Amino acid sequence: MAAAVLAASAASPALAQPDSSVQIYGFIKEDVETVRLSGNGRSESLTRLVNDLSVLGFRGQERISGDLEAFFQIETNLRMTGTGTSEISDRNSGLGLRGPWGEFLMGQWEMPLRFASVYTVDPFTAGVFASNSIMGNGFTTAGNGVAPHSFDRRQKNLFQYATPNWRGFSLKMGVTLPERMPTGNPMAWSGLASYASGDWFVAWGHEYHRDYFYDGSADHADRLAVTYTFGGTKLRGAYERLRYQPAPGQSVYRDAWQLAATQSFGPHQLRASYTYGADAHGDTTKAVGGIGVPGSGSGAWQISLGYGYTLSKRTEVWTSFTRLVNGETARYNLSGNPLPQLTAGDAATAFGVGITHKF
Repeated sequence: MAAAVLAASAASPALAQPDSSVQIYGFIKEDVETVRLSGNGRSESLTRLVNDLSVLGFRGQERISGDLEAFFQIETNLRMTGTGTSEISDRNSGLGLRGPWGEFLMGQWEMPLRFASVYTVDPFTAGVFASNSIMGNGFTTAGNGVAPHSFDRRQKNLFQYATPNWRGFSLKMGVTLPERMPTGNPMAWSGLASYASGDWFVAWGHEYHRDYFYDGSADHADRLAVTYTFGGTKLRGAYERLRYQPAPGQSVYRDAWQLAATQSFGPHQLRASYTYGADAHGDTTKAVGGIGVPGSGSGAWQISLGYGYTLSKRTEVWTSFTRLVNGETARYNLSGNPLPQLTAGDAATAFGVGITHKF
Protein backbone atom coordinates (compact mmCIF):
# COMPACT_ATOMS: atom_id res chain seq x y z
CA MET A 1 0.00 0.00 0.00
CA ALA A 2 2.83 2.43 0.87
CA ALA A 3 4.54 1.72 -2.49
CA ALA A 4 1.28 2.39 -4.32
CA VAL A 5 0.82 5.71 -2.54
CA LEU A 6 4.39 6.77 -3.34
CA ALA A 7 3.98 5.75 -6.99
CA ALA A 8 0.74 7.71 -7.25
CA SER A 9 2.39 10.75 -5.69
CA ALA A 10 5.26 10.63 -8.14
CA ALA A 11 2.90 10.21 -11.11
CA SER A 12 0.53 13.04 -10.13
CA PRO A 13 1.74 16.62 -10.70
CA ALA A 14 -0.92 17.94 -8.30
CA LEU A 15 0.33 15.76 -5.48
CA ALA A 16 3.99 16.36 -6.27
CA GLN A 17 3.78 20.16 -6.25
CA PRO A 18 4.85 21.64 -2.89
CA ASP A 19 2.43 24.55 -3.45
CA SER A 20 -0.57 22.21 -3.82
CA SER A 21 -2.42 20.20 -1.21
CA VAL A 22 -5.56 18.10 -0.84
CA GLN A 23 -7.22 17.37 2.49
CA ILE A 24 -9.81 14.75 3.46
CA TYR A 25 -12.03 15.92 6.31
CA GLY A 26 -15.47 15.50 7.83
CA PHE A 27 -17.37 14.24 10.82
CA ILE A 28 -19.66 11.35 11.72
CA LYS A 29 -22.50 12.11 14.10
CA GLU A 30 -25.11 9.55 15.15
CA ASP A 31 -27.44 9.07 18.07
CA VAL A 32 -30.16 6.84 19.43
CA GLU A 33 -33.16 9.02 20.15
CA THR A 34 -36.70 8.65 21.35
CA VAL A 35 -39.17 11.02 19.71
CA ARG A 36 -42.77 11.63 20.71
CA LEU A 37 -45.44 13.38 18.69
CA SER A 38 -48.57 14.67 20.43
CA GLY A 39 -51.54 16.87 19.66
CA ASN A 40 -54.77 16.75 17.70
CA GLY A 41 -56.06 13.97 19.95
CA ARG A 42 -53.17 11.55 19.52
CA SER A 43 -49.79 10.60 21.01
CA GLU A 44 -47.16 8.55 19.16
CA SER A 45 -43.58 7.63 20.07
CA LEU A 46 -40.63 5.97 18.37
CA THR A 47 -37.07 5.02 19.33
CA ARG A 48 -34.74 5.26 16.34
CA LEU A 49 -31.10 5.32 15.28
CA VAL A 50 -30.43 8.49 13.30
CA ASN A 51 -27.64 10.06 11.32
CA ASP A 52 -27.17 13.72 12.25
CA LEU A 53 -25.97 15.11 8.91
CA SER A 54 -22.58 13.34 8.84
CA VAL A 55 -20.15 14.72 6.25
CA LEU A 56 -17.27 13.59 4.03
CA GLY A 57 -15.29 16.32 2.28
CA PHE A 58 -12.30 16.94 0.07
CA ARG A 59 -10.66 20.35 -0.16
CA GLY A 60 -7.53 21.53 -1.84
CA GLN A 61 -5.61 24.55 -3.03
CA GLU A 62 -2.88 25.44 -5.49
CA ARG A 63 -0.52 28.41 -5.16
CA ILE A 64 -0.57 30.08 -8.58
CA SER A 65 1.60 33.07 -7.70
CA GLY A 66 2.83 34.83 -4.60
CA ASP A 67 -0.58 36.17 -3.64
CA LEU A 68 -3.04 34.21 -5.83
CA GLU A 69 -4.44 30.80 -4.92
CA ALA A 70 -7.00 28.50 -6.55
CA PHE A 71 -9.10 26.30 -4.27
CA PHE A 72 -11.89 23.76 -4.40
CA GLN A 73 -14.17 21.87 -2.03
CA ILE A 74 -16.34 18.79 -2.63
CA GLU A 75 -18.57 17.91 0.32
CA THR A 76 -21.05 15.03 0.53
CA ASN A 77 -23.66 13.84 3.01
CA LEU A 78 -22.90 10.46 4.58
CA ARG A 79 -25.88 8.15 5.17
CA MET A 80 -24.41 6.30 8.14
CA THR A 81 -27.61 4.43 9.03
CA GLY A 82 -28.21 3.22 5.47
CA THR A 83 -31.36 5.27 4.96
CA GLY A 84 -31.98 8.17 2.64
CA THR A 85 -30.11 9.14 -0.49
CA SER A 86 -27.03 11.24 -1.16
CA GLU A 87 -25.04 12.39 -4.16
CA ILE A 88 -21.43 13.45 -4.49
CA SER A 89 -21.12 17.21 -3.81
CA ASP A 90 -24.64 17.54 -2.35
CA ARG A 91 -23.32 19.83 0.42
CA ASN A 92 -21.01 22.87 0.22
CA SER A 93 -19.04 22.33 -3.00
CA GLY A 94 -17.38 24.85 -5.25
CA LEU A 95 -14.35 26.22 -7.05
CA GLY A 96 -12.75 29.61 -6.60
CA LEU A 97 -9.84 31.99 -6.31
CA ARG A 98 -8.49 33.86 -3.29
CA GLY A 99 -5.96 36.61 -2.83
CA PRO A 100 -5.32 39.84 -0.92
CA TRP A 101 -8.52 41.24 -2.47
CA GLY A 102 -10.67 38.50 -0.87
CA GLU A 103 -12.22 35.23 -1.99
CA PHE A 104 -14.54 34.37 -4.87
CA LEU A 105 -16.26 31.01 -5.36
CA MET A 106 -18.96 29.48 -7.55
CA GLY A 107 -20.94 26.31 -6.93
CA GLN A 108 -23.43 25.09 -4.34
CA TRP A 109 -22.99 26.72 -0.94
CA GLU A 110 -24.82 27.99 2.10
CA MET A 111 -26.19 31.49 1.65
CA PRO A 112 -24.34 34.20 3.66
CA LEU A 113 -27.44 34.89 5.81
CA ARG A 114 -27.15 31.41 7.31
CA PHE A 115 -23.79 32.25 8.88
CA ALA A 116 -25.40 34.98 10.97
CA SER A 117 -26.63 32.47 13.51
CA VAL A 118 -26.44 28.76 12.67
CA TYR A 119 -22.76 28.19 13.42
CA THR A 120 -22.23 31.00 15.91
CA VAL A 121 -25.42 31.18 18.00
CA ASP A 122 -26.93 27.70 17.96
CA PRO A 123 -24.97 25.29 20.20
CA PHE A 124 -26.73 22.26 18.66
CA THR A 125 -26.32 23.07 14.92
CA ALA A 126 -27.36 19.75 13.32
CA GLY A 127 -30.21 17.35 14.12
CA VAL A 128 -33.58 17.55 15.82
CA PHE A 129 -32.22 19.65 18.71
CA ALA A 130 -31.23 22.58 16.45
CA SER A 131 -33.01 25.93 16.32
CA ASN A 132 -33.50 26.07 12.53
CA SER A 133 -36.75 24.21 12.99
CA ILE A 134 -38.02 27.77 13.61
CA MET A 135 -35.20 30.17 12.68
CA GLY A 136 -35.19 30.69 8.93
CA ASN A 137 -38.50 28.79 8.60
CA GLY A 138 -36.87 25.45 7.79
CA PHE A 139 -33.64 24.39 6.07
CA THR A 140 -33.34 23.32 2.45
CA THR A 141 -30.75 22.51 -0.19
CA ALA A 142 -32.39 23.70 -3.40
CA GLY A 143 -32.33 25.90 -6.45
CA ASN A 144 -34.22 29.12 -7.05
CA GLY A 145 -37.95 28.95 -6.38
CA VAL A 146 -37.83 25.53 -4.66
CA ALA A 147 -39.05 25.50 -1.03
CA PRO A 148 -39.82 29.23 -1.35
CA HIS A 149 -40.59 29.62 2.37
CA SER A 150 -37.03 28.76 3.45
CA PHE A 151 -34.58 31.48 4.48
CA ASP A 152 -32.10 28.89 5.77
CA ARG A 153 -30.69 27.71 2.47
CA ARG A 154 -27.84 25.86 0.83
CA GLN A 155 -28.23 27.33 -2.63
CA LYS A 156 -27.43 25.82 -6.01
CA ASN A 157 -25.79 27.91 -8.77
CA LEU A 158 -24.36 30.41 -6.31
CA PHE A 159 -21.68 33.06 -6.94
CA GLN A 160 -20.16 34.29 -3.69
CA TYR A 161 -17.54 36.87 -2.71
CA ALA A 162 -15.98 37.43 0.73
CA THR A 163 -13.80 40.42 1.60
CA PRO A 164 -10.54 40.16 3.52
CA ASN A 165 -10.78 40.55 7.27
CA TRP A 166 -10.05 44.15 8.25
CA ARG A 167 -9.53 44.58 12.00
CA GLY A 168 -12.31 42.08 12.68
CA PHE A 169 -14.74 43.40 10.05
CA SER A 170 -15.69 41.38 6.97
CA LEU A 171 -18.41 41.21 4.32
CA LYS A 172 -19.81 38.24 2.42
CA MET A 173 -22.15 38.51 -0.59
CA GLY A 174 -23.82 35.82 -2.70
CA VAL A 175 -26.09 35.91 -5.75
CA THR A 176 -27.79 33.25 -7.84
CA LEU A 177 -28.37 33.63 -11.54
CA PRO A 178 -32.03 33.63 -12.63
CA GLU A 179 -33.46 30.26 -13.66
CA ARG A 180 -36.50 30.08 -15.91
CA MET A 181 -39.30 28.27 -14.03
CA PRO A 182 -43.12 28.18 -14.10
CA THR A 183 -43.27 30.82 -11.33
CA GLY A 184 -41.37 33.37 -13.42
CA ASN A 185 -37.62 33.91 -13.40
CA PRO A 186 -36.59 33.47 -9.75
CA MET A 187 -33.28 34.63 -8.31
CA ALA A 188 -31.83 35.43 -4.89
CA TRP A 189 -29.09 37.42 -3.27
CA SER A 190 -27.76 37.41 0.28
CA GLY A 191 -25.29 39.49 2.26
CA LEU A 192 -23.60 39.32 5.65
CA ALA A 193 -21.65 41.96 7.57
CA SER A 194 -19.79 40.66 10.63
CA TYR A 195 -17.35 41.74 13.31
CA ALA A 196 -15.31 39.28 15.35
CA SER A 197 -12.73 40.45 17.85
CA GLY A 198 -11.68 38.99 21.15
CA ASP A 199 -14.73 37.89 23.10
CA TRP A 200 -17.33 39.46 20.76
CA PHE A 201 -19.04 38.40 17.55
CA VAL A 202 -21.72 40.57 15.91
CA ALA A 203 -23.34 39.95 12.53
CA TRP A 204 -26.23 41.25 10.44
CA GLY A 205 -27.48 39.52 7.34
CA HIS A 206 -30.10 40.23 4.69
CA GLU A 207 -31.52 37.96 1.99
CA TYR A 208 -33.86 38.70 -0.92
CA HIS A 209 -35.88 36.26 -3.06
CA ARG A 210 -37.48 37.37 -6.33
CA ASP A 211 -40.29 35.42 -8.05
CA TYR A 212 -40.06 32.55 -5.54
CA PHE A 213 -43.84 32.26 -5.05
CA TYR A 214 -45.10 33.81 -8.30
CA ASP A 215 -43.95 36.14 -11.05
CA GLY A 216 -43.41 39.45 -9.27
CA SER A 217 -43.20 38.22 -5.65
CA ALA A 218 -40.51 39.74 -3.39
CA ASP A 219 -39.52 38.17 -0.06
CA HIS A 220 -36.99 39.46 2.48
CA ALA A 221 -35.18 38.24 5.61
CA ASP A 222 -33.13 40.19 8.14
CA ARG A 223 -31.15 38.53 10.94
CA LEU A 224 -28.99 39.95 13.73
CA ALA A 225 -26.67 37.75 15.82
CA VAL A 226 -24.49 38.51 18.87
CA THR A 227 -22.24 36.30 20.99
CA TYR A 228 -20.04 37.13 23.98
CA THR A 229 -17.51 34.81 25.60
CA PHE A 230 -16.02 35.14 29.06
CA GLY A 231 -14.08 32.35 30.70
CA GLY A 232 -15.81 29.07 29.91
CA THR A 233 -19.17 30.78 29.28
CA LYS A 234 -20.53 31.81 25.89
CA LEU A 235 -23.76 33.80 25.66
CA ARG A 236 -25.54 33.76 22.30
CA GLY A 237 -28.54 35.51 20.78
CA ALA A 238 -30.23 36.02 17.40
CA TYR A 239 -33.27 37.90 16.09
CA GLU A 240 -34.87 37.70 12.66
CA ARG A 241 -37.79 39.09 10.66
CA LEU A 242 -39.10 37.22 7.60
CA ARG A 243 -41.39 38.98 5.10
CA TYR A 244 -43.24 37.19 2.29
CA GLN A 245 -45.59 37.86 -0.61
CA PRO A 246 -46.98 34.32 -0.94
CA ALA A 247 -49.79 35.24 -3.34
CA PRO A 248 -50.67 38.29 -5.48
CA GLY A 249 -51.99 41.08 -3.28
CA GLN A 250 -51.13 39.23 -0.04
CA SER A 251 -48.29 39.63 2.45
CA VAL A 252 -47.16 38.26 5.81
CA TYR A 253 -44.29 38.82 8.22
CA ARG A 254 -43.04 36.93 11.25
CA ASP A 255 -40.44 37.71 13.94
CA ALA A 256 -38.39 35.09 15.79
CA TRP A 257 -35.53 35.09 18.29
CA GLN A 258 -33.17 32.69 20.01
CA LEU A 259 -31.28 32.90 23.29
CA ALA A 260 -28.62 30.28 24.01
CA ALA A 261 -25.64 29.61 26.25
CA THR A 262 -22.84 27.12 26.70
CA GLN A 263 -20.70 26.50 29.78
CA SER A 264 -17.43 24.61 29.36
CA PHE A 265 -15.34 23.24 32.21
CA GLY A 266 -12.57 20.78 31.48
CA PRO A 267 -13.89 18.09 29.10
CA HIS A 268 -17.52 18.95 29.95
CA GLN A 269 -19.92 21.32 28.20
CA LEU A 270 -23.49 22.26 29.15
CA ARG A 271 -25.75 23.61 26.36
CA ALA A 272 -29.10 25.39 26.45
CA SER A 273 -31.26 27.13 23.85
CA TYR A 274 -34.70 28.71 23.72
CA THR A 275 -36.21 29.73 20.37
CA TYR A 276 -39.48 31.61 19.93
CA GLY A 277 -41.37 32.15 16.70
CA ALA A 278 -43.95 34.91 17.21
CA ASP A 279 -47.43 34.94 15.69
CA ALA A 280 -47.54 35.95 12.04
CA HIS A 281 -49.06 39.26 10.89
CA GLY A 282 -50.58 40.00 7.51
CA ASP A 283 -53.45 39.22 5.20
CA THR A 284 -52.36 35.94 3.56
CA THR A 285 -54.94 33.18 3.73
CA LYS A 286 -52.55 30.22 3.97
CA ALA A 287 -49.60 28.98 5.99
CA VAL A 288 -46.08 29.69 4.71
CA GLY A 289 -43.78 26.79 5.58
CA GLY A 290 -44.03 26.31 9.33
CA ILE A 291 -45.56 29.76 9.85
CA GLY A 292 -49.29 29.47 10.51
CA VAL A 293 -52.12 31.55 9.10
CA PRO A 294 -51.69 35.11 10.48
CA GLY A 295 -53.27 35.68 13.86
CA SER A 296 -53.28 34.07 17.27
CA GLY A 297 -51.92 30.51 17.32
CA SER A 298 -49.56 30.89 14.33
CA GLY A 299 -46.33 30.84 16.37
CA ALA A 300 -44.22 28.23 18.15
CA TRP A 301 -41.44 27.78 20.71
CA GLN A 302 -38.62 25.26 21.22
CA ILE A 303 -36.34 24.52 24.15
CA SER A 304 -33.20 22.38 23.87
CA LEU A 305 -30.85 21.20 26.62
CA GLY A 306 -27.65 19.22 26.21
CA TYR A 307 -24.42 17.92 27.71
CA GLY A 308 -21.22 16.89 25.96
CA TYR A 309 -18.12 15.08 27.22
CA THR A 310 -14.94 15.36 25.16
CA LEU A 311 -13.06 12.07 24.97
CA SER A 312 -10.33 13.46 22.70
CA LYS A 313 -9.67 16.37 20.34
CA ARG A 314 -11.86 14.64 17.75
CA THR A 315 -14.45 12.58 19.67
CA GLU A 316 -17.34 13.59 21.92
CA VAL A 317 -20.16 11.68 23.57
CA TRP A 318 -23.28 13.70 24.23
CA THR A 319 -26.92 13.72 25.24
CA SER A 320 -29.65 16.22 24.36
CA PHE A 321 -33.34 16.93 24.90
CA THR A 322 -35.72 19.14 22.94
CA ARG A 323 -39.39 20.07 22.95
CA LEU A 324 -41.06 21.95 20.08
CA VAL A 325 -44.61 23.24 20.59
CA ASN A 326 -46.67 24.62 17.70
CA GLY A 327 -49.59 27.00 17.92
CA GLU A 328 -52.95 25.98 16.49
CA THR A 329 -52.10 26.78 12.85
CA ALA A 330 -48.28 26.54 12.97
CA ARG A 331 -46.46 23.55 11.52
CA TYR A 332 -42.77 23.89 12.42
CA ASN A 333 -41.00 20.52 12.34
CA LEU A 334 -37.86 19.15 13.95
CA SER A 335 -34.71 19.94 11.98
CA GLY A 336 -32.40 17.40 10.36
CA ASN A 337 -34.63 14.37 10.92
CA PRO A 338 -38.20 15.75 10.80
CA LEU A 339 -41.36 13.80 11.62
CA PRO A 340 -43.46 13.31 8.46
CA GLN A 341 -46.61 12.71 10.53
CA LEU A 342 -46.48 16.16 12.14
CA THR A 343 -49.48 18.39 11.43
CA ALA A 344 -50.49 21.92 12.41
CA GLY A 345 -50.81 22.33 16.18
CA ASP A 346 -48.64 19.32 17.07
CA ALA A 347 -45.86 19.19 19.67
CA ALA A 348 -42.69 17.12 19.23
CA THR A 349 -40.33 15.94 21.98
CA ALA A 350 -36.99 14.15 21.55
CA PHE A 351 -34.24 12.77 23.78
CA GLY A 352 -31.03 11.34 22.37
CA VAL A 353 -27.62 9.93 23.28
CA GLY A 354 -24.93 10.08 20.61
CA ILE A 355 -21.31 10.24 19.48
CA THR A 356 -19.57 12.78 17.24
CA HIS A 357 -16.21 11.98 15.66
CA LYS A 358 -14.32 14.52 13.55
CA PHE A 359 -11.53 13.71 11.10
